[in-house]
Amino acid sequence: MEIKEQISNLKSMVNSYKLTYLIITANNLGIFNCLSEDIKSLKQISEELNVTDIKIEPILNGLVYHKIICKSENGYFLEQYKDILLKNSKYNQTGYIDFAQTVMMKYDNLENAIKDNNFSLKNFRDLTDEQADNFINGMQANAIPQAEYIANNYNFENHTILDVGAGAGTYLINVAKKYESVKGKMIDLPKVSKIQNKNIEKENLQNRLVSVSCDYNECFPKEKYDDVFLFAVIHQEPKDNVKKLLDNIYDVLKPNGRIFLTSFFLNDDKISPEFSVQFAIEMLVNSKDGKVYTHSEIKNLLKESKFTDIKRIEEIPTTADLYIARK
Repeated sequence: MEIKEQISNLKSMVNSYKLTYLIITANNLGIFNCLSEDIKSLKQISEELNVTDIKIEPILNGLVYHKIICKSENGYFLEQYKDILLKNSKYNQTGYIDFAQTVMMKYDNLENAIKDNNFSLKNFRDLTDEQADNFINGMQANAIPQAEYIANNYNFENHTILDVGAGAGTYLINVAKKYESVKGKMIDLPKVSKIQNKNIEKENLQNRLVSVSCDYNECFPKEKYDDVFLFAVIHQEPKDNVKKLLDNIYDVLKPNGRIFLTSFFLNDDKISPEFSVQFAIEMLVNSKDGKVYTHSEIKNLLKESKFTDIKRIEEIPTTADLYIARK
């Protein structure tokens, strides 16, 4: 690679933060909630957001340049990204943008996380209510297509399900909506469990689903289940905790019961795929002892906990991988 190209590529990588800040700022200003498929003039947007048009115009034009929003001679509108930016879309990603801002602030501590062995961000235990909402909203948007895939491709008729570290409760709620015979429990930390119960009530499923405040490392349900969901959890925990968690899940499963597990896994070379490599760096500032596991590591952990018929499902939407195994 020529020097000129090296310099150009490096500058492009370094300057990528500018687009990130542009998107976050636009979201904080309310631009994405303001826009729709209908064209709005600069004056309309300025008045609705209560900012001067001379200040908001460069932001709007920057978003147009990056093809995030569109512009005509009459104003601005959503087109290419309308399905994920329209405020009433079930795939809306503005919550993910909110959470990305929280993560970016934590990235300021990346150097400390590497140099200081006592450095600790206690894995969401110190989240404010607002940060908890941002986290849940961000994760929910990504969970919806996965939850729909699982509900549509696996049979849960008359099953009881335990959802460990359930986030917004998206997976169990989607399965329960498709299968009226499903009953289940979610367990999570107090602030998150509170949000889960609100989502259960919102879907009018409180006669079949419940969320209980519980740190799965300190206590674990004793009743038996047909299935256990463990979605986007194991990367928050060190190996010993994952082994203990899998042992506990094995114990509460009924004979031939299933575990459904997702995470962002590394290939055995640990330098691919791209998202998992970057996510492994993020875990340094986002978790006390978490790590991103390789596919070989998770398969071995499942075998050590006596699970059989271990299958990797790569067709599940988004960058996560799904593993299913049986007791």
